[in-house]
Amino acid sequence: MRDKLARKFRESWSGRLSHYRMHRNDEHLAALFEETVLYVGLHLENDLCRSDHWSEVRLDHAAAIVLFLVDKGVVERATRYGRRVFEPLPHAESWVSQQPALRRFQEELLELILALRHELARRSSSRRSRPEPRA
Repeated sequence: MRDKLARKFRESWSGRLSHYRMHRNDEHLAALFEETVLYVGLHLENDLCRSDHWSEVRLDHAAAIVLFLVDKGVVERATRYGRRVFEPLPHAESWVSQQPALRRFQEELLELILALRHELARRSSSRRSRPEPRA
């Protein structure tokens, strides 16, 4: 099921993830999609479950939307301290607000971006609160 969904969304990618449309190995796409589903489920679900909209959305659909935002250059898929993160860029909220085609989904997309930002803030504060290792 997830593979079908991943292939369906791959066809719409025209930005940063467009190279996945040319991949001959579907396992690369499956790994990207699975990684994003795990991130959404492990790191965002607590924030998103408080939302009337996101609490009803399946994890794989939420992951597909995160990847849509990555493709559009609004969220960066990066590695911080050896861990994968999805970081909204500074212009993310304004980009969403300026897209007429997304106006219907503006509130939900902004909630998702806020959850991504909140997750990064949590990581940052937990990292600062740890004692420095002794040499």
